[in-house]
Amino acid sequence: MTEDTNRILIAGGGPVGYTAAYLLARRGIPVVLLEAGDKIFDDPRAGTIHPPTLELLATVGVTPLMLERGYVVGNYHYRDRRQGVIADFDLGVLAQDTPYPFRLMLEQHKICAIVRDLLLEEYPQYPVLLNHRVASVTQSTDGVEALVETPDGARTFKARYILGCDGGRSQVRKSMNVDFEGFTYDERFLILSTKYDFKPHGYALTNYIADPEQWCALFKVPGHDETGTWRVVFPMNSTTPEADIFAEAHVQWLIQRFHAKDGDYDVVHRNIYHVHQRVASCYRDGRILVAGDAAHINNPLGGMGMNFGFHDVFNLAEKLDRIWHQGESQDLLDQYDRQRRTVAQEYLQRQTIENKKNMENKDAAAQDRFYDELCGIVADKAKQRQYLRRVAMIEGIERAASIA
Repeated sequence: MTEDTNRILIAGGGPVGYTAAYLLARRGIPVVLLEAGDKIFDDPRAGTIHPPTLELLATVGVTPLMLERGYVVGNYHYRDRRQGVIADFDLGVLAQDTPYPFRLMLEQHKICAIVRDLLLEEYPQYPVLLNHRVASVTQSTDGVEALVETPDGARTFKARYILGCDGGRSQVRKSMNVDFEGFTYDERFLILSTKYDFKPHGYALTNYIADPEQWCALFKVPGHDETGTWRVVFPMNSTTPEADIFAEAHVQWLIQRFHAKDGDYDVVHRNIYHVHQRVASCYRDGRILVAGDAAHINNPLGGMGMNFGFHDVFNLAEKLDRIWHQGESQDLLDQYDRQRRTVAQEYLQRQTIENKKNMENKDAAAQDRFYDELCGIVADKAKQRQYLRRVAMIEGIERAASIA
């Protein structure tokens, strides 16, 4: 293997890709990050960071930088659209499990920029190449070749491994002999962002609001100007044209129906996207690997997807370090697949699917039973801790570590 190929390629400059590059660079493993776009895109995407993710990012100095910019959220509400608050979950009960017994609300593009800046400042020798889209990957017994579309035409990059962090439509994954099993929801998810402050009306900074006709989610992030922006998420019929969904009269009707007020809402951004529940049948094919959305995608209710991607690359970086510097077997990469794919199926998929079903349940008796269960959980600190260990992703980390 020649010097210029003694490296790892990372496809995708999202939060997971940049974090993977930073983790590997810190371990003395040469990396090249290839990003299809020309910048970090700031459209509304993930914004919830769970306790074990904060723990992991603290080990590389990222968490303090995030805490300076995000909102610390010590509780969240599960609500019924008609009845109001059903359960107020106190994340403080996790104090014996984590030094970060809260959620942090901070948009993913800001996390991207934080990690990117650390990477460029501390490891300028490792290229971050924008406008470089990985189109396909081939491999041999000792390396990979990525065909990359660049501003100067197609170019081949060689390396020992490639890690696909290039999203749900990953070209890296499509170059692997794997399936992307699962399904796509009939509904699309509409995100409306407004500067209107819902907190004086009794809402927590994070709220899941059940309704058999139209559930919604409401949460606050710092926003572009760092003064606070609320996002409201609604399900939308897949057959309704986007122009009709985005029409001002329709947007105002949606939010006013959720929370009526005098005058129109100032809607500063609107976005709609299809939602899937899928997990790759394997995260490794020889020297080609995937992580984050390239390996698993899910609905955003619970704020788990991006967190799972961070957990993926922390797990993988440790194993690549042992292979790279200590000459350990590449079988460690199969362990990465077993550990992370198992918890994606057992926790990420199951929990997010369950979250959506509970919020849209049309069986009144079943919904009442579920509400009674939630009330019983919050009334008992031991039960609440047990429940929050799962939804705050602590159990998932422990489960992965238990898999040989």
